[in-house]
This record gives sequence, C-alpha cells and structure tokens, in this order.
Amino acid sequence: MRILTVGDVCGTVGCDFLLKTLPKIKSDNQIDLCIVNGENSADGNGIIPHSAETLYSAGADVITGGNHSMRRREIFDRLDSDPFLLRPHNMHTSGSGKGYAEVDLGARRVAVINLAGRVYMPESEDPFACADRLVEEAHNNGIRIVLVDFHAEATAEKKALAYYLDGRVSAVFGTHTHVATADEQILPHGTGYISDIGMTGPD
Repeated sequence: MRILTVGDVCGTVGCDFLLKTLPKIKSDNQIDLCIVNGENSADGNGIIPHSAETLYSAGADVITGGNHSMRRREIFDRLDSDPFLLRPHNMHTSGSGKGYAEVDLGARRVAVINLAGRVYMPESEDPFACADRLVEEAHNNGIRIVLVDFHAEATAEKKALAYYLDGRVSAVFGTHTHVATADEQILPHGTGYISDIGMTGPD
C-alpha cells in the first residue's frame, strides 16, 4: 500500500500548483491514499469551501488541518458534514468538525488522526490523551493502519508523541513549521516518523 502525505498547502498559488502536479505524482507512484494538510489553503490563512474543493479536485482523499482550521467561519458547516475534512481533534473540542476519519479502500481500511501540539500553540486538550482514545477507537473498529498528522511547533513534542505511539500507529508526520526536515526514520517498534513534511506554495 502506498500513502502520500502533502505538507501545508498555502493559498491559491499552492492549490493551483497541487492541481497541476499531484495527479501525475499519484499516477506515477501508484498512490492508494493521499492526505493533504489544507489549513492555509485559503488566501491569507484558514480554509474555505472553495479551497477544500480544489484540494479534493487535485487528488486529496483526506484533508487535515491545524491551528488556522477554524479561522474562517464559512468552513464550519463543511467541517460538520464532510467526514474527510479534518481539524485537530484536541482543538476547539466544543466546535465544528473532528480530527478522526476512517477511509475504506476495499481490501484495507485506514484511520487518519489529526492532532495539534500545545507548546507555543493555542490552548488545546492533551494530545497524548486524545491520541490514546482515537487510536483505541481505530483498533476497536478493526483498523490497523493508523496515520497521525501532528500539527505542532516544537520538534521535541512531535518526537515525544511519536515515541509514545510507537508500535500502535503506522506513522506520525509533523506539519505546521513549513520547513521540511530530513529526519525520516522508523522507530524501534515500527512506527514511521518525520518531524515536518514541509509546505506547498508561498509561505
């Protein structure tokens, strides 16, 4: 199974670039599932229905978010109605949307979890406790492929969550800093990890 994750798509320029390039990348690499972080896909920041539709048209199967996911009010209804449009589950816990999706690919099912960090970030629920609940939900539903987009500032916090989940999830990939890191690795119990997958478009 081949899974592609795309870092923070920024603005119209980033969306247009994804429209031009992602279909070929998916075809050339026989991608089964594509996860795109779209929290800044609207011009300025945040995400709006139009930018979400552009990401889906480009080939996103699941759209994850971050600390700007709730910046634009026009996305609130879509967050409630679209099961594959996520925002960090531990942020805005009384607001619209959620940070957990299950994708049925036929022979396999995949759970995608979206969480936010707490270090140098807006106030949120403990991501470790939230991760425990969501990973347990996935496993209880018979899903063994679990992917976590951890939208966080501090590398130490990202690594701490990855080691905490090592062996329980398939991969933890960081977003938010817009700087791709070169520390991709397999942790001792088999979980894939990278601190940040970078960004798409102008910063």
